[in-house]
This record gives sequence, C-alpha cells and structure tokens, in this order.
Amino acid sequence: MAGSSVVYKHICSRLQANLQGYSTKCFVMKTYAERLAWAMKAHGLDPTTDQSELARMVGHGCKPQNIQHLLDQNKNAKSSKYTPRIAEVLGCDVNWLAYGGPQKPKSDTEPPAKQESRPLSPLTYPVDAAKFRRIYVVGRGQGGLPDRIWTDGDYPVGATDQYGELASPDPHAFLVPVVGNSMVPRFNPGEFALVEPGTEPEIEDCVLVRLATGETMIKRLLSRRAGIRLGSFNDVTVFTYTEEQITWMYYIAHPVPARKVKVRM
Repeated sequence: MAGSSVVYKHICSRLQANLQGYSTKCFVMKTYAERLAWAMKAHGLDPTTDQSELARMVGHGCKPQNIQHLLDQNKNAKSSKYTPRIAEVLGCDVNWLAYGGPQKPKSDTEPPAKQESRPLSPLTYPVDAAKFRRIYVVGRGQGGLPDRIWTDGDYPVGATDQYGELASPDPHAFLVPVVGNSMVPRFNPGEFALVEPGTEPEIEDCVLVRLATGETMIKRLLSRRAGIRLGSFNDVTVFTYTEEQITWMYYIAHPVPARKVKVRM
C-alpha cells in the first residue's frame, strides 16, 4: 500500500506540473499568421471571412488585403505597422502577437478593466462613439457628380437628405450610392460607398472617378503608368485615361450597407 501511495503522489505531481504549463504552452505559436488567426477566433472573428471587419476595426488606413497578407501562411509575415493596433483591437499582448513566445493574450492574463455603464453602440464593431458623425450622401444628378464636391459651405455640393452615422478621419468624407454591377461583389447596387478625398489612392484601391465629360464611376485603380488605368471586379474591361481626362479621383474607404443610411427629418 505504501508503494502505491508513493506512485499515486508521483502521478499527481506530474499531472499538476503538466496542467500548470499547459496554458502557457498552448500560446507558443511559431508564426504570426497562427497567432493572428487564434486571436481573431478568440475575439469572435472568423479568419477566413472577417478580414474586412478586422480591417475596419483597426482603421488607420488598414485594408482587408493587409489582414489577408498577415494571415497567409505562405507569405510568412513577421509583423506589420498595424500590429500594435491589431493587438489593441483583439485584446492580446502586442509582444506575443509580433514575436510569439510564452506570453498570453491580455484577456487571459489580466483582469478586465472596470468599464463605466453606457448605452451599447448599435454598430457591430467596437469604435469610440464620439468619433461618429453625420456623413451625407451626395446624389448623382443628370450630369453625374459636380466638379467640386466641397465649397465654403458646411455641406457638400449636391448633398441629399440621406446620411450615415459613420466614423471617418476625413472631414470632407461623403457617401455616394452604388449603381451598376461592375464592382460586385465588393460594391453591390443599393449600397453606398464611403469616399475620403483626403486620402491619396494607391494601386489596387477602389476609387470614385469623375471624368471631364461629367461621367462618374466607381473603379479599381490598376496603374498610373502610361496613363491612369481603371478596372472592375465583375468586368475584364480596362479603361485608360490621361490626367487631363479626369477631373478628380477620390479614395473609397469601404462599402456602407443601405441599412446604415438614414433620412434627415
């Protein structure tokens, strides 16, 4: 019996040691992509379908393509300039996310901070409600959008009674309705596009373009070499214009569902 007791105590001791080390070992993930995917799942986000949602939550110019790159095991991304903000949004330790090691996400190692009671935001992603403001829809007249969207007034030229309560760092942001199927599935008819004129468009960004002819359209910026080349998601046609043929070309941040747009009373 004495021998059995010793063996039993030995087994219990080994089991306790293993359990103590388990929660640390389970967070030792070799790649950035593994850690980011785990943190997204812990936050209720699907790494395969919620890349756009995480990009919106991160903000600061982060695009779904940035998140997709970080999650791609084949890319073997080491880190990103968005890592501190991603860690903040997902509630994990920035050093653990960037470099790995035995560190745990903050949500598992630190008690939750005491929060003041306040009404829940109707939006599905956590953004400071103070950053939201009315952003108006600019209507498409018979000749398309105007030459100048903003003048010295408080409202954009051509503003309608429709608006969205949205967060945007651009004081000149506005919304435009999506017309046509050429940008499906990114932009669908009946939705709206959030336009931020203060952001310089980069290659592969979606843009709102007004031609000198008065035509306005939502396209992808494909290239600036030998002219400005524009394309679509649902059409293989590529359009090439000179700078003189384009009145303005503005960056589009993301689509806005129709349910987010209200009518001013």
